[in-house]
Amino acid sequence: MTPVGIRVALAAYEGVWASTLHPTADILQSVNLRQLTDTFSLKVVTPTEQSVVPYSGQRITGDATMMESGSYDWVVLPHFWGDFDRALQVHPQIAHWLLQQNEAGALIASVNSGAFWAAQAGLLRDRRATAYWRHIPALKQRFPDVDWLAQQGLVEDGGIYTSNGQNAGMDLAMHLVERTCGAEMANSLARDITFDIRRHYDLTLFNMAGFRHHRDDNIHHVQDWLDRHFAEAVSFQVLACNAGMSKSTFLRRFERATGEKPARYLQRLRIEAAKHRLINSDDNIKTISINVGYRDFSSFSKAFKSVTTHSPKRFRSHCRPR
Repeated sequence: MTPVGIRVALAAYEGVWASTLHPTADILQSVNLRQLTDTFSLKVVTPTEQSVVPYSGQRITGDATMMESGSYDWVVLPHFWGDFDRALQVHPQIAHWLLQQNEAGALIASVNSGAFWAAQAGLLRDRRATAYWRHIPALKQRFPDVDWLAQQGLVEDGGIYTSNGQNAGMDLAMHLVERTCGAEMANSLARDITFDIRRHYDLTLFNMAGFRHHRDDNIHHVQDWLDRHFAEAVSFQVLACNAGMSKSTFLRRFERATGEKPARYLQRLRIEAAKHRLINSDDNIKTISINVGYRDFSSFSKAFKSVTTHSPKRFRSHCRPR
């Protein structure tokens, strides 16, 4: 059952690009109208009672301020234009507010330069994140404790989502719809608004990020290796040895950390990669199965259906933009 009343704060501050703020509201309101229920409760939240001047120059007046009490389930940080040092002077309260929201359990999602605010609040420390490539050098210099991934369109780490541009910000909104309301709703909505879900960047690691919400560094290193080599033949005995563990200890620790057995985790990695290729390439399905690590097509089809509930052919037909 879809949760009702998810409280979403769309942050608005000086220099904000309205084109990265309002599309999220439109997508979530579309879900409300489709489901005839207030699945999402949306508010534009400004730092103070004053309205803010966006990049376009047309003032935005918020529904609530960051100074008021109240917490949210999601906080969206749109892209903004301008010098971040000046933005900090104008809005000194944003970082503290974000930290409070995150500590209360809010999911934080940024579009492009919105990542500056998440990093300033300390929410990206020792995590992976992304932003538009032009901002990466400044972000690396200011926040060297963040692993900035310039080539990845979407990144999730520890419940903090970052995206590298306006299109990726739309992808992020659609992902949040899928996470909350299911793939059928997200795909149907994408088709109706003629939103092309095909992207040049790979969503495999983004979709698998939820399995990294743990503190076992040895298992993180194993996951890093699997991210790069999932299409190869994998020996869990060798992985355990390289991690300095017996195989039984490795299997136990991996499942305790990720919530999945290593074999199932590897299967999910391969199927996520296959999903991306089915949507974004014209390769035939047998070629895709080989390229993600399956030499036997029937085994691939069975594994694919166990993860997605669809056959590869039906998934491509159903999810690829028409």
